[in-house]
This record gives sequence, C-alpha cells and structure tokens, in this order.
Amino acid sequence: MQKLTKALLVAALLPVMAIAQDSTQFIKGTWNELTSRARKEQKPIFIDTYFEGCHACKDMEVKVFPRPEVKKYMEENFICTGYDVFKEQFGMDLCRKYYMRGFPTYLVISGDGRLLDRSSGYQEPDKFMAFLKGTVASHKAGKTLSGFGNSLASKDPDFYKAMWDKGYQGGDKDQIFGYLAKQKDKTGESTFKVMQMAATLPDDYRVFYLGNRQAYLDRFGRELNGNIMEKLLRQDIAALPATLDKAAFEAFLQKQQAVYRPEDWADAQMYYAENYLFKKCKDTRAFLEFAAAHPDGNENRVRYMQFYLGAELAKDAALKAQYLKWASAVVTADASLENLMGLVRMSKGVDPAATKKFLGWVIARKKAWGDDTTREEAELKGLSI
Repeated sequence: MQKLTKALLVAALLPVMAIAQDSTQFIKGTWNELTSRARKEQKPIFIDTYFEGCHACKDMEVKVFPRPEVKKYMEENFICTGYDVFKEQFGMDLCRKYYMRGFPTYLVISGDGRLLDRSSGYQEPDKFMAFLKGTVASHKAGKTLSGFGNSLASKDPDFYKAMWDKGYQGGDKDQIFGYLAKQKDKTGESTFKVMQMAATLPDDYRVFYLGNRQAYLDRFGRELNGNIMEKLLRQDIAALPATLDKAAFEAFLQKQQAVYRPEDWADAQMYYAENYLFKKCKDTRAFLEFAAAHPDGNENRVRYMQFYLGAELAKDAALKAQYLKWASAVVTADASLENLMGLVRMSKGVDPAATKKFLGWVIARKKAWGDDTTREEAELKGLSI
C-alpha cells in the first residue's frame, strides 16, 4: 500500500500528466510543456474545453472520443488534452485568449503555439473526424489562423477580460466603441476580440470588415467570423417594416446583394428570410416558400427549424409538405444522423418516397459507424412503396 501511495505521489508530480478521458490518451500540462512536446513529436495539440454539467460535452466524452476509429486517429495524430473552463485556470485562460463562450469548444494548436482551427458543439463521429483530418492537413501545410498570437499572453483590455468574471453584466457600448476607435490595426487580435463583444459594429468597422472579409477569415477562421456576419445581418433587418411586405423584402434583398460577397450571399438571404419572414413577421408559410425556392445547403437550419416548427407542422399538412420540399432540396446523405432521423419521422405518412430516401441514408450512416441497423432495415422493408 505504501509503495502504491508513493508511486501515485510521484506520478502526480510529473510535469505532464496522463489522464484517462474515456480511454483516449489525454494529458495535462502547461502551455510551454504542451507546445514543447508537440514540437518534439511533430504533432498538433488537440484541446477539448468543457465544464461539468454540459450535456454536449458529456456526449462527446461518452459517444465520440471512445469510438475506436476516433480514438486511434487522435492518439496517432495529436497531443490530446482537455480542461474544465470553470475549475481550471488554464481553461479560463484559453477562453479569454480565443474568445470562447460556448462549450464544448475544440482548439487545435501547432507546436509553435499557432491556432490551426477551432470548432464547437456536439459533433457526430464522421463530422468530428472530418474536422480532425482538416486540422492535420493544415498542420502539414503549415497553414494557421495567423490573427492569434502564439502565446497565451495578449494585450486585451480589462473590460474584455471581465467577460469571464462571475457576475458579468454585459459590455458597455461607449467603452467598446471608444476602444475600437483608438485602434490603428482593425485586424489585430485584441481588436477582433472586442469586435466580438459589440452588439453592432461602428460604421467605419462595418465598411472595413466587408471590404476585408477574406483577410479576417484567413486570420481568425469561420466560426468567430460567423459571429461578426450575424451582427451585420441582424442590423440590416432593422430597416424592414414590422409587418410582412413582400415587395419591400424583395427590394431589400436586391439592395443587400450588392453589399455582400457572392460566396456569402446564399447564407445571408436565408438569414434574412428566417429572421424577417419567420421570426419578425411570424409568417411560417412565407418563410418555407422562400426557403424551398432558395436552398442554400445549410442542413443545420433544416435541423433546428424542425424544433421551432414541429407543433405547427403537426397541425398543417400543407406546411409540412412545404417543409419537406425545402428539406429535400438541402439535405444530403452526409447530413447529421439527428437530422435524417427527424426527417424520417416528419415524412412518414406524408411522402413515402422521402421516407424511403431518408431512412436509406440513416442505415448507410449507421453502418459506416458500425452501429446496429436491424430496426431501421425492418422499417424500410415495411414501407409500402
């Protein structure tokens, strides 16, 4: 017993500690220890940030990290670590460094401390593997998100750091705008993070951002830039009338299309449709008609709109048919399993051909993961089509 106790004490004093995170080899260490090991092994660092009580975090820990193909790939290609953002100071330091407000968030860092990419939320195994493989490719190519410095230290203002303090009440617009007005580099790390705090951007920042959006994407990645785009689009909608005016909406779209890049426009106009037609005007039919006519490939919107529209669609067969028309134009065999299973339920008794298609995709996805498909295959066999 004394030998065991002594061994445990020695292990606890090691500078980098191995920890069990559902059988995937995760370690603990300081920034310098982790980056040093990554340079030595020529692997990037995978960091899982989470907190106790986070359901999505737990689902990743139980359902995704332990899967043989995921576990093997992570152990072969990454130095893996994880931090509780509320219990471990290093986790909180990462939050401030990389502006992390939702969890789980995954960071992939190079051996020289550069951010390769980030992602967040629960991800099904194949989606998560695609993210991991993308970061490995970036690591091999030496491609990083250069906007973030290569150490945890940064010259962020105190009001920014306070966002992660207990009892934080929200940012002050004058303080945020005053800080931004003083910055000479609108693409700097601290400047960009303070831009995240603002409900809207100052006019000069808006113009500069739209003119230099690709530079921001190259420096900080898609996830945080998605926040900036949402601010701009949300601000645009304020110009629309409070009640539905289709002519005004069409004129608005024509005007705004000239403002945004062609590669951003499909998502932008669907954001306008969802937030104006559906949320502001409460016109589900107008939204679904627009969505079906302008499919943008965003299967996630199809997924979460099932949640918002479920009760209404259950009462109106015509609306449900319109929803399925939109979903069929957007969703592919690569959609999330959650989305596909929801569409199977939604299409039953309404569109047998759609049910068969979505159910076939469910079976293919589950087989690819090595999961049992007995129930789904029996259901598919029983379809009268």
